[in-house]
Amino acid sequence: MPRYSYQSAPGLRIRTTHFAGSAEEFAQALAEDCRADYGTEPDVRVWDGPITEPPAATAR
Repeated sequence: MPRYSYQSAPGLRIRTTHFAGSAEEFAQALAEDCRADYGTEPDVRVWDGPITEPPAATAR
């Protein structure tokens, strides 16, 4: 299962988890859950490598 680092919205902590799908699928799933979980507009960034590189996927 791939390992991803992600940030659901600016100012939130960057976290790491495993997700069975692609980086794009993970970003979309996070964006759908962001409003309920954090009460903020999603601006999801997902990395499949070092977070010093551009994100592998984004979603709003």
